[in-house]
Amino acid sequence: MKNTIRMFVAAAALAIAVPAYAQGGGGGGGGGMQMSPAERMARQKEQLFKDITLTAAQSAKVDTIMMQAAAKQQEAMAAARSGGGDMAAMRESMQKMNAERNEALKAALTDDQKKKFDENVAAIPQRRGGL
Repeated sequence: MKNTIRMFVAAAALAIAVPAYAQGGGGGGGGGMQMSPAERMARQKEQLFKDITLTAAQSAKVDTIMMQAAAKQQEAMAAARSGGGDMAAMRESMQKMNAERNEALKAALTDDQKKKFDENVAAIPQRRGGL
């Protein structure tokens, strides 16, 4: 009897989990699932500052810089969508904004941290025009 109940529970869990995963609800950034701006920023921060220990002051400064950059990028994307959306121009604009953001972030780091930061930036997949 216990085995039957266990099998039923496992089958029910699979019946719920598989369609949710197929529709992009199965974790990660794939499957059409959209990250919130806060999730996107946390992921970027995690990738950019992997193996870098920030002081509390550095972390606060980094968060401010990243929030300002994200707001600027959202404005640019909204303007591109409403204006017909030249994707090549938008991609170029985003890359420029990312480079400016990265330079501002590096200004908050020590020389040793900057080296690791540059390594982290180079390691980020460039699939979508980079960070």
